[in-house]
Amino acid sequence: MIVVFTTPAMGHLKPMLPVLRGLCRSGVRVVCYGHLSFETVIRSSGAGFLPYPEVRYDVERPDFNLVRMAADIIDASDAIADAVLPQVRAMAPRLILQDSLALWGGRVGTALGIPRVHTVTTILFNRETVRAMCREDGPAKLTRDALSGALPLARALARSRFAVTPAEAFGLPGAWRRLAPPTMEVVLNLREVQEGVVSDGVRRCFVGPTMDEAPATGSSGLPPGYVLVTFGTLSNTSGGRFEAAMRGAMAVGLPVVALCGGKVDQERLREVAASLEAAHPGLWAGVVGRVPEIEPVIRDAAAVVHHAGTGSAWEAARFRKPALFVPTIADQMVFATRLERLGIGWRLPRGSETDDSAVARGLDAILSLDPDWEALESMQARAGGTARAVGLLLDTMREAGR
Repeated sequence: MIVVFTTPAMGHLKPMLPVLRGLCRSGVRVVCYGHLSFETVIRSSGAGFLPYPEVRYDVERPDFNLVRMAADIIDASDAIADAVLPQVRAMAPRLILQDSLALWGGRVGTALGIPRVHTVTTILFNRETVRAMCREDGPAKLTRDALSGALPLARALARSRFAVTPAEAFGLPGAWRRLAPPTMEVVLNLREVQEGVVSDGVRRCFVGPTMDEAPATGSSGLPPGYVLVTFGTLSNTSGGRFEAAMRGAMAVGLPVVALCGGKVDQERLREVAASLEAAHPGLWAGVVGRVPEIEPVIRDAAAVVHHAGTGSAWEAARFRKPALFVPTIADQMVFATRLERLGIGWRLPRGSETDDSAVARGLDAILSLDPDWEALESMQARAGGTARAVGLLLDTMREAGR
């Protein structure tokens, strides 16, 4: 039996779902903890579902100040670990599988002596990556984050009785002091987009993006050939980014679909869409809050404008769609730069996120790209994807049972 601890964000959960599905098909009993809003999607993998207790942290409004985020994670881990530890003890799993940010999984596993495997859904936060992220944020933001986050972090550490370190809260390599290190980390990304290496005694396997094998067969319900604009589920709070992307798409002569979620002013975006249609006869603009499946919407697009989240990046690449990267936070910025080097997209220059002329230039650039999709797909095949991730976990379970 495997107990799974997810991080309550679709960008972290979705790459785990094919792995959970593969484990269940292999006959492994899987029980997965998650936020109530993700119960249906977790159960669709075949895993059992158990809800997290209520915590103060609002998963729909994350704080991208990393110091305050560490405080939020530590506070959440106090409430969650205390609540679920007796349940996990009673289930007596052979292995814990957790997202690297699910700190409570590390606390439960350490307390019960259960081996853990971490999944890393973004680039690995090693020394080189952290340095690159600091360069992206710049000294002004780093100073503001430290000043505004120091007191909340100190309070969170004191409330937890210093059960963990801030570095452990982020699952940083080599950070293990109070928690037992994981047996293995399965990085759901390609080594080719990773900055540097890590050698801290923990085994790390880059398996590449994990996706369900079945092709997207559903219908998008949209005429093909549009620019799809999507900025994820957590960082898509800026209506200005959507407006600039919509205007930029129309400027290069393409229809546009803004998949915007529920945290932006959809009515305002629909007004922008109507004005663009009036100004560009023969072109159309759509605004969509949510879709049952994003894969058909990506499949029918000509290009994708996204935030360089790993899920969006690999889903666009799966359907061979060039991308314009408009990153929001530092790790997305680093990842966008690495993806640009692969030749599958182009990163919008910093500071031009709401500049429709810059977006138009970016779209012109990516539409003239000739990506070597075969080379990228060969990298993914060598990495092994979902099948390799499942195999590694099954091997680890067998070793834990000896």
